[in-house]
Formats: sequence, C-alpha cells, structure tokens
Amino acid sequence: MLLISDDEVKQVLKMPDCIEAMERAFAEEALGVAVNSPRVRFKVPPDLDKPGYMANIIPGAVPSFGVAALRYDSTIVQERLVGGSKRMDFRYPANRSWGFFLLFSLETGEPLALIHDFALSAIRVGATTGVAHRALSRKESRVVGLFGSGSEARRNLEAICCVRKIEQVRVYSPNKDHREQFAQESSKQLDVDVQPAAGPEAAIKGADIVMSATNSSEPVFDGNWLEPGQLVTTIANTDGVHRRTEADSTTMIRSDFIVLNSRRTAITNQQRELLDLIEEGKFGWDKVCELGEVLIGKHPGRTEAKQIIFYKSNTGVGIQFAAAGALIYKACRKGGLGRELPTEWFGADLSEWTNKGFQPAP
Repeated sequence: MLLISDDEVKQVLKMPDCIEAMERAFAEEALGVAVNSPRVRFKVPPDLDKPGYMANIIPGAVPSFGVAALRYDSTIVQERLVGGSKRMDFRYPANRSWGFFLLFSLETGEPLALIHDFALSAIRVGATTGVAHRALSRKESRVVGLFGSGSEARRNLEAICCVRKIEQVRVYSPNKDHREQFAQESSKQLDVDVQPAAGPEAAIKGADIVMSATNSSEPVFDGNWLEPGQLVTTIANTDGVHRRTEADSTTMIRSDFIVLNSRRTAITNQQRELLDLIEEGKFGWDKVCELGEVLIGKHPGRTEAKQIIFYKSNTGVGIQFAAAGALIYKACRKGGLGRELPTEWFGADLSEWTNKGFQPAP
C-alpha cells in the first residue's frame, strides 16, 4: 500500500489527464456503471458562527478504473462576516490539512493507497468544470469573468483554458491586492491576458463564461447582469452544515436549464437555494439535469447559442476521487513515488476462521 503526499499528487496529476478521467467517470455513472453515494458532512458544535470540527465524507467507485474511493476530510471551520458578506473560514492549527482518501481494489477489496487530498481537491473540481465547459459553453467562447483569487479559482480557470481558447480573463475579488496578484501570476502561468476587474458587474459584462470559485456563503453577483449565451458556473453550495450559494435566485430562474453533479445530493444535503425555488413553483425538476446525462446524450445540453446555462457544481462525488486516485496511484507506482506501507497493517487476520471453512461477515 502506498502513502502518497500532496507534493507527489501535484507532481503526477496533470489537468488534461484529469479532465478526461472525470468525463469518463461521470459518463459511466450516468450509464449506471459507476457508483456514488451522497456526500455527508457534520459539524461539532453545529453553531455556524463558532469555530468547530467539520467532517466531509464522500464514497464512490468507477469499475473501468478498477477502484473504489473513500474521502475523509477533517478540519476546523467557522462562518464569519468579512466586508459585509458571510464566508467560510478554514483553520489549520498545525499548518496542515488533515484530508485524505483511501483507494481500494474492486477485485480484492484490499487498500491500495492513502492519498493526501488538499491539492487534488482543487484539481478534480477544476477538471470537472473543464468537462462541463467543453460540453456546455459555446465553442467560440473567448472571455471569462472570474470570481475568486484562491486555489480553486486558479485550477478552475486552468481547466477552462484547457478546453476553450480563452483570450481574456477579468477577475474580481473583494481584496484588491489578491485580484491584482492573481491577474499577474495567472497571466504568466496560462499565457492569457488576465486583468483585475473593478467590480462584480465589470467582470460579467461581455463575458462568454462566468466562473465563481470563492469562499463566499452568499451570492457574489446579480443574476440580472447575465447576458444571453453565457455559461455560469459556481462551486459553493449548501452542504448539510452551512447554507451557501454563490448564485442568487435570479440566476437560477433566468437560466434555460441547470446542470448538477448529483440530484440525490441536492436533496440529501438540503440545498435549499435550489429546492425552495422548485417547491415555490418558480420552475420544475424538468429544468434540472446531471452532468453525466449531458455527456451520454440523455439530455441535449446547449441547443441554442443564446441560452444561459447554469452549471451548479453542487457537490464533490466519490467517482472523482476514484478516477483521479487511479491515475495518481498508477503514476506513482510507475515512477517509484510514494511511501510503501505494509498492506497487512490495514486488515485483520482472518486465517483462524477461513482455515476452518468459515467466511465471516465483516
């Protein structure tokens, strides 16, 4: 069994490869082959305005990759008011992320790897965004209006640039220094003209793609600003602990259709930002589909250039960790990376029973 560090994940997992793996995994789930179970999160104490422990648990399996994955993220979190807006603040008392996932063989059930998931988290979210933008944005899309200046914003923009010939990006963050630094660094990294935007509306105006990747718990733009033909993507959602949305109700109502990663998680995580609108009759479930359904042709996707499409990347899913984990594990085995751990450390010895002909239940 391999222990694979965050640095090794960044070393071996490249965005184009991860985009292809995510597309394969989501398509297989839509075909009934790959398996997800809804994300589970809990916080202790449950009070949002108090710092406390939060767990994030996500399982799934992708048979074509031969693996199942179980993600467990362990962190300290608090919702705070910053600059008049609510946002999620994550705390790292030891300056370490205690997030990882286990990768298991579907053939034998044995653990194959324990993999740090901090760097992977932004890569797999970004790669899934890349899949959605390849499927749903207009092919001639050249301009991105971007909200956010952190790790998620960087990886999501990288993925969009992998699937579309982006020429200009306008980035907005409430922190002027952050958006200016992001613009300078991303221009060099992606060889794209990235400019800081003076405000939220300036980021959206004339953009082909509107991408939000922030820590905000509240809408970061006005849906009335959206223009025909835009693909709008957000990644912050209600999760069973916190009520969050980067998009307002106007965005969801104005969109021609809404694409989710998982309907089941929207329901089990009580994503009221969407469910309330459905229950109030603003629109029905027929306006909502899953990304995998678009990929296999069960939903037609974009049919007109003028359509406003909202991709609500509403949850992390286990198939993302399984598919990306398989790539990471294979590359580390091939490259001699990772720390070898005795596999037997992670399983109880049942020979006392099996030698007597018993096959005991776990």
